[in-house]
Amino acid sequence: MAFLKRNKQTKRTSRPRMHQRFVQITLSTVLIGISLIVVSCMGIASIQQANRKSYNTQLQTSMNEYWLEMRNRMSTDREALQILAEFMQGKSSEEFRSFAIDLQNARQENSFLRMGYYTQAGMQSRVRADGTLEENIPMQALEPEVQRLISYALQGKQTASQVYYDEGMEQQLIIYAAPVQSADGQVNGVVAASKDLSAFQKILTQPSVSQNKLDVVWVDQSGRIIASSEDTPLAPQGTENFLSQASVDEEIAQSALQQMENNEAFHFTFHLEDNDQTVYMQPFGMNGWYLCYADTVNSGKSPVYSILITANMLSGMIILLCLGLLWYVRWAMWGSNKELIKLAYYDRLTGTYNFEKFTQCAEDFLEEDSSYSLITMNIRQFQYINEILGKAQADNVLKKLAVLLRDLVGEKECFCRSSADQFYLLLHTKDEHQVRARMEQIMDRAGGIAQELNVSYPIILYAGAAVVQEDAPPEDQVRLLLHKAEFAQKHAVKKYQNVLAFYDRAMHRKENFQNSIESSMQSALAKQEFQLFLQPKVRLQTGQVDGAEALVRWIRPDETLVYPNEFIPAFEKNGFCARLDLYMVDRTCSQLREWIDAGYEPICISVNQSRLLFYQSDYVDRLCSILQRYGIPNGFIQLEILEGLAIENIEQMNKTLTQLHEKGFRLSLDDFGSGYSSLNVLAGIQVDEVKFDKDFLLESAPDKKERNKLALKNVVKLAKDLQITTVAEGVEVQQDEEFVSSIGCEYGQGFFYSCPIPPEEFASRYLKKAPPADAKAAE
Repeated sequence: MAFLKRNKQTKRTSRPRMHQRFVQITLSTVLIGISLIVVSCMGIASIQQANRKSYNTQLQTSMNEYWLEMRNRMSTDREALQILAEFMQGKSSEEFRSFAIDLQNARQENSFLRMGYYTQAGMQSRVRADGTLEENIPMQALEPEVQRLISYALQGKQTASQVYYDEGMEQQLIIYAAPVQSADGQVNGVVAASKDLSAFQKILTQPSVSQNKLDVVWVDQSGRIIASSEDTPLAPQGTENFLSQASVDEEIAQSALQQMENNEAFHFTFHLEDNDQTVYMQPFGMNGWYLCYADTVNSGKSPVYSILITANMLSGMIILLCLGLLWYVRWAMWGSNKELIKLAYYDRLTGTYNFEKFTQCAEDFLEEDSSYSLITMNIRQFQYINEILGKAQADNVLKKLAVLLRDLVGEKECFCRSSADQFYLLLHTKDEHQVRARMEQIMDRAGGIAQELNVSYPIILYAGAAVVQEDAPPEDQVRLLLHKAEFAQKHAVKKYQNVLAFYDRAMHRKENFQNSIESSMQSALAKQEFQLFLQPKVRLQTGQVDGAEALVRWIRPDETLVYPNEFIPAFEKNGFCARLDLYMVDRTCSQLREWIDAGYEPICISVNQSRLLFYQSDYVDRLCSILQRYGIPNGFIQLEILEGLAIENIEQMNKTLTQLHEKGFRLSLDDFGSGYSSLNVLAGIQVDEVKFDKDFLLESAPDKKERNKLALKNVVKLAKDLQITTVAEGVEVQQDEEFVSSIGCEYGQGFFYSCPIPPEEFASRYLKKAPPADAKAAE
């Protein structure tokens, strides 16, 4: 009895102490919550001010995107016109008319509506996009805006007009003009071209890179509206001048006009749509134009501001939550064992199995039945999603994908999230068709996650699969399947689409083949396994072979032939192509020396050069040393560079090309037209020859083939005017030769003449013996 009394007394004394401790914790929680509310209120004012400044910066950035797009559009138009003006140097108006008609016939989207050639006397010839030709119109008969522009351009300055309404074209136009100068710098005439406002209207209508679609208005110095985005409140339908609206105070309008005369960036406030709104004015930097935007949506209140307001309400709730937390601790202790299991075997983010639990589950299933396939799956460019959309949104994508897999994975199957966006699935089937069908279902439904989360970036999956084939213990079988599936996935990552790659032995052999190429390339070079082959280059007027291109073939000791497309991509990645290209120059010079010594008349041979060589400071010296070693005269080695290398830095490239020219090398621009070709590259780079990509002739679609031919015809004409030799690659049939010859191309190269052949065969078929020395003397 005494023991029971002491036990009850202990309980009675411990309860007040526990109650006192609980009250202390509760009061501390309340004080902390109140402090949070006070601090939050004090910080709202200062943080909102900083938030407003940040918002204005963001707004200015979006405005600058529209400004930059329009400036770039105009700069591109003016650069194209300047090229045409340079082309017109020393040419007559009749030549302009013929060239302009050709250009208009081949015009692409966003090209000029009308192009003309003008002198002091007036318009000499003018061609519209529809082919209409106008000639010999006196200056006084031209549109006033055109007269002003031509007069200004005749002073030697490139310029653009104000936007004006052309009665003949029946639309709003901008006209650009560029002076045409003679060799002594005198202005002989003006090339002008008209452009409608559709391209600029498209820029104002589209959203910015940050996906902010602003209501932008383009106005002149008087406030007259030139163009605007759709349904903008700044420019209601029927309004010609946005400063003349009834909602704009006259004093504000006059102040705005004064600042626009000074070409200043500014903003002002006026009453718009029942609210006072701020209008931001950004000078365009040309013709007194401005871009205007009214903040009609947010007025600077970003989501951060709403979060701060909500923070005070949450702080109050925190107090209640903390009180509840005290009671929850006791209850949570009972479930601690469950939590430990969850932490050990489940993914915290998605609630799915983690990798350890997945492997255990897979081993259990495989122990009972071997009819399974294992798939490893990733989200393409998930790191980009994480960086651009934010970690929270990226986590939502993973959660949605986990929910989707729960719906589609069966009872005798399992899946897990291993790390980041890596998922593993064990499907109860060995049939590849069934596996592919189920994965296509998963991939199709995964594509809808972006729409569910309102994410602009597509959700694309790539996966590798391995089917159980060998008999092995379950733990070894899982390890083997994981290795095969991950190996297959490496091949799936190369395609930018939903793709599933199954492991097979051929895939493994291909990987081993690529590895063997890289492991044996050094010894192959030392053993001269890389052989020189030559493809003739035919002068179209005479049908004679005047040159050749050096091509590499890898012939192994067992006579196995490795083609360039099998080893060149790997060499470009690891940098070995630089050594191989210099080796080919050496082999070419050696062959030329052999021909000269044997009494053959040598020909010029072209050798491809990779971009890595042009970044080596001793490149030119190394080339010269090879030619000196074999005693090769100047003019018999031509170096071919790809147009992509030329586009990177024409100025720096020309410095290297100048050094090569001084050393006696001929230079060729290879595969012109295969990438983002530019007339600026052709006009600016110092080469002796341009080789047109074979795709100009190999196009099979009739409509596109005709467009290719028309483009090739005009580029050949331009190259000839620039005194650059032209070569057409891909001549495979008689019709190809007839066409390229008819447009003035000087050389042809392709299988129509010959495939690449060894030097011995080339010499016997195409080279001539040089006449004896005494025969030359007799002559």
